[in-house]
Amino acid sequence: MVRQLEADIIIKGAGPVGLSMANLLGVYGVRTLVIEQNPGTVDEPRAIGLDVESGRALQSMGLEEITSAEMMQGFKLDYLNAKGRTLMDIEVGASPYGGAQMSSFIQPILERQLLDGTERFDNVTVLFNHQVEEVSQTDTLAIARGTTTDGEAFEARAPYLVGCGGGHSLVRRTSNISMEGFSNPEAWLVIDTIDPLLDDWVDCRFFCDPKRPAMTMKKLHKHRRWEWMLHEGEREEEFLDQNRIDELLAPHTDPTQVTMLRKCVYNFNSIVAEQYRNGRLFIAGDAAHMMPPFAGQGMNSGIRDAMNLSWKLAAVVKGDAEPRILDSYQAERRDHVVKLTKVANRLGSIIMPTSKLRAWVRDIVLTTLNRFEVTREALRNSFFVIPRLEEGLFVWEGPGASKRSGEMIVQPMVEAADGEQARLDEFLPESFVLLGIGAAPEKDLDSTAKALCADLGAQLITIAPQGTNPALGLIDVTGELAAWKGTLPPFILLRPDRFAAAIFGAADATAALRNFISQYKA
Repeated sequence: MVRQLEADIIIKGAGPVGLSMANLLGVYGVRTLVIEQNPGTVDEPRAIGLDVESGRALQSMGLEEITSAEMMQGFKLDYLNAKGRTLMDIEVGASPYGGAQMSSFIQPILERQLLDGTERFDNVTVLFNHQVEEVSQTDTLAIARGTTTDGEAFEARAPYLVGCGGGHSLVRRTSNISMEGFSNPEAWLVIDTIDPLLDDWVDCRFFCDPKRPAMTMKKLHKHRRWEWMLHEGEREEEFLDQNRIDELLAPHTDPTQVTMLRKCVYNFNSIVAEQYRNGRLFIAGDAAHMMPPFAGQGMNSGIRDAMNLSWKLAAVVKGDAEPRILDSYQAERRDHVVKLTKVANRLGSIIMPTSKLRAWVRDIVLTTLNRFEVTREALRNSFFVIPRLEEGLFVWEGPGASKRSGEMIVQPMVEAADGEQARLDEFLPESFVLLGIGAAPEKDLDSTAKALCADLGAQLITIAPQGTNPALGLIDVTGELAAWKGTLPPFILLRPDRFAAAIFGAADATAALRNFISQYKA
């Protein structure tokens, strides 16, 4: 007998991307089923860097306080040449979008926290030991069939299914979606350790030595990641030998007191799926893209996928939006991934050259750029991509369009009427929001515009300048929201993922809202 399972959304894969999506859909009140073939979350530390956008997603899940306690919030990274001289150093500390620009974490801990987070929701079910063997779709349903480790057959049905099962995605293969890009020819040895001797050593360091490019990153609880490039002709077996690993560690620490948690050799990929959707089937995370680790954006791009797709799926299955909005998922995410992959490859070009001549030229260029504050800052800023959509579900022409439409709004500290101070999102619902920065939507908008906001489910919130009456709304205590808005009109329609859907003044409010709603609803 085949066990029948039903949900509004099926997620195949309970890694960090699948579990992030499950938590978000739990917040949105969507009946969600997660199916995972493994017996539980991972025991190995794989991804190690979490950026501010992923931190903001964890905030939307209601998990940031718990997860951040197990992360090293912000750090300094530097790049040394073969002589040990600093080529470049970057502080990845405070970010205008939330917490730290980048934090290090231990993946098994984060995945357990995400799994525990799903238990808050009666509408979310996570099934381990369930192997999906076949994925298909009809005009109205996505279907996953398989067996449990006990041999019981099951069939799961939902309007939509998201494949978060990694690089060998069954959902992607079933959809005949090809990947484009390339694999880096160099293999890398990757190890994770517990090392008490290095707990007070550097946070993150790239060794840009053509003889053996390498990197290391610190995590909490005395954990540390190491990576070394293998040269052409060097054998994987040699570098997985513990004696060889000890030789690599010896210049930095005492290998005899190091606890080895993980060791592997693999090639980094720079590939992206040509499509992110096939009808009722979607892919996210490594199923949709893989990139080199040099910018720390692999898993983070997957969590962005989850954040982008979850609120749209929730709106569609609840009947609040037309299914056509789901096409914006690929439009908004794929180009962004391509840009981040280029950033990662640019970083890799600094770290990876094995040619002494190329390394010498690089050293000359970076040393020259670092002599001047303007060029030094420009160089550092080139490694960070502003969260901005080039196309997709926002008003990019006509009423409501502006140079900041499609951009993620900053998230500074604000103050509520009772004197409580917290970052902006802590006071916002997980839905559409109409912010009035220096203006009051309830007072300044006419009844038609307010009715359109109600139709979207958008809550009206005033952001008042510092020094004004707190009863007016949230207080912009730092002035950062006013600075972000600049000379633009005061009203910002925010999507649930905190990207600006439209920006307009009171006189254009009705036309701007109708412009956006025409994309969102019938």
